Amino acid sequence: MSDIDATTTASGPTYGSSLSRAEPFGTEEIPDSERHGHPSQQFTLWFAANMVLAVLVSGFFSASFGLSVFQGLTAVAVGTLTAALVMGLLAGIGTKLGVPQQVQGRGPMGYFANYVPILLLTVVSAVGWTAVNSVFAVIALQMLIDIPFWLGAVAIFAVQALLAIWGHNLIHLINKVASVVLALLFAVVTVLSLREADLSTAVNPEAPFYMGELAGWVTFAGFFFAYVMTWTPFASDFSRYLPRTTSHLKVMGFTAGGTFVAMMWLGGIGVLVSSFAGDLGAIEAVAELTGSWEPIAMATVVLSSLPVSAMNLYGGSLSLLTIRVPVRRTTGVVVIAVASLVVTLWMQTDPYGSFYDFLLLLAYLVVPFSVVLLLDYYLRMRTAGREAATELFDQGRVVEWGFVAWLAGCLVSSLFWNTSLWTGPLATDAARWGDIAYYVGAGAAAVAYLLLRQAPPLPRRRSTRTAFIGE
Repeated sequence: MSDIDATTTASGPTYGSSLSRAEPFGTEEIPDSERHGHPSQQFTLWFAANMVLAVLVSGFFSASFGLSVFQGLTAVAVGTLTAALVMGLLAGIGTKLGVPQQVQGRGPMGYFANYVPILLLTVVSAVGWTAVNSVFAVIALQMLIDIPFWLGAVAIFAVQALLAIWGHNLIHLINKVASVVLALLFAVVTVLSLREADLSTAVNPEAPFYMGELAGWVTFAGFFFAYVMTWTPFASDFSRYLPRTTSHLKVMGFTAGGTFVAMMWLGGIGVLVSSFAGDLGAIEAVAELTGSWEPIAMATVVLSSLPVSAMNLYGGSLSLLTIRVPVRRTTGVVVIAVASLVVTLWMQTDPYGSFYDFLLLLAYLVVPFSVVLLLDYYLRMRTAGREAATELFDQGRVVEWGFVAWLAGCLVSSLFWNTSLWTGPLATDAARWGDIAYYVGAGAAAVAYLLLRQAPPLPRRRSTRTAFIGE
């Protein structure tokens, strides 16, 4: 069963570029008659999605690692660009297969084995990152008006959920408008913040987290690499409506471009003011940096949370459909929103608590997943043509070798994890190179996939595909 009324599928587009109705599609392949849009929309989509306080705050850690301004800026650039290119490649696949990234995981993972990474990497991440961004937004809102935290959170979630429920076309429009508004507002924040910038900041061996110049640079670059990579399981969610003939290169370029510009802008500001701002909490730092213009800065924080959280709620709802939770997409948005609201209320006094650490740990698991998806598409699915999308709905493919390759990548990566929740047995020995777990996991997953794809196919069951809500 689909989200689309049976009476509207016989002729012509039922949705197209309409803004007058909620998006009717779930996780099913978007038919050619419904394809619309231009790849340039991916720039404003991902630009607005990454113009958020969390990116600025990430830049604050540069001075804590004892990096110079040059080292901090280059780390932001390299970490962001590497992950943004992966994002772009994955987003381009959406135009060819016409399904969300979560469903694409069934290709290398298998129909049912894909439940594991989707539940962990997209459902949990959607709930968690929505909560993290919303906590900052509510705190900023409280600095503008006297309002209880719970009431501010409910109001913000109501707006975010409405955007996500209305779906694809409205989110693209909102992000296009938000790109202009946020660029202007953050331009003000930038000018005010740079008054506190110390461009002469040099390497500081006395910094609290100093681990050597190379190790500090690699670890700090990993912050931005990981932040962007957490978006990759959602990369195709907003490109799958583009016409099938759309240039993959253009989709990649606009997706990577929008991501890189936003991340480099805010992350760069964070680096420039890190020697000052790193000693304060996120909201307090922005307030201190902007002085009498604080109300504009707080309004910027609140507004910037709306596009990114709407996208997370939207992606979370598609994830629920992918693992066959019996709800429609619109109901799925409400489910994810309620779960995120609960976590937001829990995190209100400690936005950098253990749950935030858990979300960062999930980034270690995302990297091998996205690597396996890319390899499987380019080495196998791309040559299958229209049959590639059909395969994604074959329930006979219970588990595939790509799932094993993902697990192998995660296992090898875990040996190098160095977090408050888990420290791997090789983390100390590798400390002189910094946090290399992301890159080790990517390499291990790639090697495992290339070896396992030569193995005989895994047993499959007789396909019993049945109609399902949203599919």
